[in-house]
Amino acid sequence: MDVQKLFADRIGGEQFGKVKQTFKFTLINNAKQDFIAKNPAVKVIDMGVGEPEETPDRSIMETLFEESQRKENRIYPCNGILEFQEAAARYLARDFGLTLDPKTEIMHCVGTKTALAQIPLAFVNPGDAVIATAPGYPVLPRVAEWLGARMISVPLESRHNFLPNMDDFEQLVKRERPKLVLLNYPNNPTGGVATQEFFAHMVELAHQYSFLIVQDAAYADFVFEGKFISPLHIEGGKEVTLELYSLSKSYNMQGYRLGFVAGGAALVKAFALIKDNTDNGQFIAIQKAGIHALDGCEKFLRDNKEKYGRRLKRVAEILNKAGIPARPSPGTFYLYVDVPKEFRGVQCATAQAMADLLISRYGLITVPWEEAGPCLRFSMTFEVGNKDFASEDEVFQALEGRLVHDRLS
Repeated sequence: MDVQKLFADRIGGEQFGKVKQTFKFTLINNAKQDFIAKNPAVKVIDMGVGEPEETPDRSIMETLFEESQRKENRIYPCNGILEFQEAAARYLARDFGLTLDPKTEIMHCVGTKTALAQIPLAFVNPGDAVIATAPGYPVLPRVAEWLGARMISVPLESRHNFLPNMDDFEQLVKRERPKLVLLNYPNNPTGGVATQEFFAHMVELAHQYSFLIVQDAAYADFVFEGKFISPLHIEGGKEVTLELYSLSKSYNMQGYRLGFVAGGAALVKAFALIKDNTDNGQFIAIQKAGIHALDGCEKFLRDNKEKYGRRLKRVAEILNKAGIPARPSPGTFYLYVDVPKEFRGVQCATAQAMADLLISRYGLITVPWEEAGPCLRFSMTFEVGNKDFASEDEVFQALEGRLVHDRLS
């Protein structure tokens, strides 16, 4: 039997596995290994991977250990435990002034990546239009496209503070009549932060043209200018919004795979139906650790935010000295900068070309983005206190030595 005939068209059909694709992060890793081979004595500065570099607070780990030994926590959690939803409601009220019913308007998820893949199953039919901002996280768009949706990208540009141009966006909505609009604020990779006016306009359009706002709020705790704004803050926003929150970035719990979805009761109920049929819920002990994080780790969260804010400011200063215009991002733990046309005498027509130059010449890993013009993302989750760099200051000194003074150190 020819198994090639069995593969679904959505993953390439008979050509699945035959077409060689080199993914962005594969290229980055290959270039990193090449630099290490040529410069074994030089430490790599890794500002590529966007995940917290430290462990969760010890009390979170201890809670997980203790709860994992309880017999009653061994069972399938299915759609979760109410205690976690209640902790999520307390967190939303305490930190953001949002009021949601933990029984009907909040549902845990096995990480927000999983939730983003599940949401289209509840709402998208073949032929529906789905709008997503670009650059952005590709999971929901990819699954929606697999379900037969027409995917439409809206570019995020610095001249609009990395928000969609609302005049153009309204015309697009009027023409395409989307079923879903995917947003992500604070935004990865741009660091853009949404305003009250932006979400008020978006909620108004959602009611007028009958679409669902899916707002990925994974970086809600990292707003450095102003405050976090949600569609749920807007009158009428709850009825047209599903908002996703994650414990991965804020509490360094990325491997724990725990988050929650919040919004109108009917929308959460639809998500819960899909979830109930596609996963068995997150281990109750992990949910209990999540309760502890949401209720008892405010200092840990403040320290995390202070750390990233400090790093954003210092790295932006160094980039500016090196001739790469940058400003500390108003949100997330990323710096997102335009690629200069030339750097150290090298022409950089694309973000990939600049990223390759920084890795091969300076041992600096960044992530290239091309979707709205050539840009680079620098992540502030670089690791210190290990065999490479003992402190942040060592990283900053090495970065300045390489980019400003053009020397490997």
